[in-house]
Amino acid sequence: MKRLMFIIGICLSFILAACSSGKEADEKGAKETSTKEATVETIEDGKFTFGFSGTYKPFNFEDIDGNLTGFEVELGEALAKEMGLEPNPVATQDFGALIEEVNSGRLDAIMGSMTITEERSEAIDFSDPYYRSGGVVYVHEDNDNIKSTDDLKGKTIGVIASSTHEETALKYISEDTLATYSSDIIALQDLAAGTGRLDAAIVDKFVGHLQIEDGMKIKPVGDRLFDENIGAGVKKGNQQLLDEINRALTVVVENGTYDEISKKWFGENILE
Repeated sequence: MKRLMFIIGICLSFILAACSSGKEADEKGAKETSTKEATVETIEDGKFTFGFSGTYKPFNFEDIDGNLTGFEVELGEALAKEMGLEPNPVATQDFGALIEEVNSGRLDAIMGSMTITEERSEAIDFSDPYYRSGGVVYVHEDNDNIKSTDDLKGKTIGVIASSTHEETALKYISEDTLATYSSDIIALQDLAAGTGRLDAAIVDKFVGHLQIEDGMKIKPVGDRLFDENIGAGVKKGNQQLLDEINRALTVVVENGTYDEISKKWFGENILE
């Protein structure tokens, strides 16, 4: 009898061990499948490569040590963390080339203050907006001749090339008096120098406001000319990455990370 009970005990031990191993294997397999499904395909495994001109302070620029920083750099880093990826910010030095950069596979996403427009949406897909702003007319602080857009006719206006601000400027002036720049900052510096090369510049509201706080000799003329929604741009049809960016954006907005980053750079939430 004792021998029989011993044999039965051994059999039960094998059965329990087999069941336990089977359960652990199933759980491990389910976990691996879940992790695999959550993985986002990017141009470099495990990295989120997002690009911008790098000349657009305070959104994206190089600090005095040569490090990339700014609102969009920090937001891109927060999105990458939420997606389980390593952030890889890239400065292209050319705003006009960003769409080509993402479509050619050199960038996963554009996070360079690109306004969502119908024309651009034909070339790339946009995420939900991650901030809202608009163009404002700025003049030298000593200029009292330009009080509204009615006074822009015949004047020389500076804008970023290939931007929505360029399109807006051409509503008031001809191409003959349009001056294009690689960044808002350079246009404003030209304006503030008082050399007469520019009569006005149309730049982002927040960029101009920050330059005034830093002591630049410019002033706004009126309020925003239009409202803009700015989103992240991805290669057309890359729905997986687009969905993941939108999911990550929702999380960082809801958990307060977005508010913290925005107030650090602007003193306010620029998505509200």
